[in-house]
This record gives sequence, C-alpha cells and structure tokens, in this order.
Amino acid sequence: MRDQKRAFKPVLARGAFMLSALVCIGLTQPVRAQSASGNATVAVNQGVNMVKNSDLHFGDFIAGTIRSVFRMNPTTSALNQRNGNAISIGGAPTAASFTASGTPLTSVRITVAENRIDIVRDGGSETMRVNRFRFDGPRNRPLDASGEATYQIGGQLRVGANQVGGTYRGTFNVTIDYQ
Repeated sequence: MRDQKRAFKPVLARGAFMLSALVCIGLTQPVRAQSASGNATVAVNQGVNMVKNSDLHFGDFIAGTIRSVFRMNPTTSALNQRNGNAISIGGAPTAASFTASGTPLTSVRITVAENRIDIVRDGGSETMRVNRFRFDGPRNRPLDASGEATYQIGGQLRVGANQVGGTYRGTFNVTIDYQ
C-alpha cells in the first residue's frame, strides 16, 4: 500500500501541473491593438510690459570737504548719511519706481543691469557715483490678479569732497522678465 501511495503522488503532481497549464492556456486570448487619444496644450502669456513711475532722485546737497556717502531707503525714500560732511538740504528725495504688467498671477523678476553708474554734471565732466541699488522687497514677485507688480529702487550716492555744484544725471537700466 505504501508503494501505491508513492506512485500516486507523482502522478497526482503531474496531473495538477497539466491541469494548471491547460487552464492558463485556455484563459489567454489573442492581444488586440488598443488606441487612446492624447491632448496637447500650451499657455501663451502676454509679454511683460514696464512703465517708469518715477526716477531715482537723491535731492539737493551742499558739498563737504571730504567724500560723503548717502543711502536711500527704497521703501520710504529716506536718506541715511553713511559718512562724510556733505549736507542734504531737501529737494524731495524719491526712490525710483517701476510697474510691471503682464499675465495675472505669474511670477516676474527685476534686475538692474549695472552694479554702479557714474552720473555726470550737466555742461561739465565732473561725476558722482551711484551704486548698491536696492529693491523695496524681493526681486521675484507674483503679478497680482490684475497682472501688476510695482518695484521701488533706492541706492547709494557718493558725493565727492568739494564736489562742483550743478545738476548731475545718469541712467541705469532695469529689466523685468517672467521667471
């Protein structure tokens, strides 16, 4: 009887294997080609535009006998004398202001092309340096729901010792781009 049980196990195992193989073969069907559709989309933003609201104006000064440095706060337009003995006498100091407009709720970044510029006296060749341009907040900003963001820019003015009197002018370049 023992020999019959041993002989029966391999036959049973082979039979189970054959049955499972037949079931697997019977369940497969030929593969049919399937198709699906995909969509293509693109968002086209309007270009970013920029308007200058005001120029950077440091006000009026009386030159000192040593070089003087003044820094303008871009948020408040307040002047802070860093060193020297020149005197600020008013003249409505104002931070520069630019408004960017474009696609609402997208992000833009402002940059000042130059780290420093020399401003030149009208009718002369004397110069003063403007540098360390600062923004009233982060350079990267979202445009609001109406598609606008305003930036204010201050900087640092170096008034030379015994600076020649007159009006000094110069230009700095600002760029605003989508991020």
